[in-house]
Amino acid sequence: MDAEGDPPTRSRTERHKCFACYKQFKKKEHLVEHMKISYHTPHQPKCGVCQKHCKSYESLRNHLTGPLSRASCSKTFAAQGCDLCLKLYDSPSSLGKHREICHLCTPASLGTKILPSAGSVDEKYTTKGAKAIAINCGLVGGGTDGSLDLCARVCLVDEDENIIFHTYVQPQSAVTDYRYEITGLTEEHLRNSKSHKEVQDRILEILYNGESARRLMSDSGKARLLVGHDLKRGLDCLRINYPGHLLRDTAKYRPLLKTNLVSHSLKYLTKTYLGRKDWNFSSCSSKRIWER
Repeated sequence: MDAEGDPPTRSRTERHKCFACYKQFKKKEHLVEHMKISYHTPHQPKCGVCQKHCKSYESLRNHLTGPLSRASCSKTFAAQGCDLCLKLYDSPSSLGKHREICHLCTPASLGTKILPSAGSVDEKYTTKGAKAIAINCGLVGGGTDGSLDLCARVCLVDEDENIIFHTYVQPQSAVTDYRYEITGLTEEHLRNSKSHKEVQDRILEILYNGESARRLMSDSGKARLLVGHDLKRGLDCLRINYPGHLLRDTAKYRPLLKTNLVSHSLKYLTKTYLGRKDWNFSSCSSKRIWER
């Protein structure tokens, strides 16, 4: 106590703050370690109000609209921000013009209608100039407990969301669970389905786009990008090996991951980033999410 009876002043502990994500540390060494592993770059999602870098779009969405959002940022974003792409605009009028183009119509659903055994194939497609193809596989269950993934349906769409290849696939082992609630498939759908090898060859023909296998690993060439959600699972079932630099997986793209860097479901991504509540399994969904 001093002479006047006032308590002594307490010195505040110096905090070291990250200039990008604003995280604070007690020791400068901890800040240095953080900077080494955080890899803050202009490509990270960033708040348009306070310029804070976020680890993912999920954390940015929580920062702007979540239950613990920053008040000043949340208020500004509510008036001038786009709920889909999370961009901030100068005025409500600019936001209104942006919203006219920042939306997507619902693609035509394939449903569960049984297609002819030949599937839907555009034989002239290989001459077209699309640089990316989106794929979705309908997986049924095999094995004694139905946990073995077997490919029973494949759909490919191009950049204009045209269905270029859609067919049923004959599973390579007995089906014990058709997973009807998810796939909508029954035994009748697979009665006259294509062989696994035939489907595999056709998919590779579309993806290679006339490129030789020797040049497939080069960055330049005619081979197409392959877009999808959890691509490894589908490609493993199809037994297709495709170069990693040509894959674009929405289940591994860091800005679309949860704050703990775990993947969201395709259903969640479609609802959150495309604004679609009437979700169904479609390769269009992964293509659209990736484009965003």
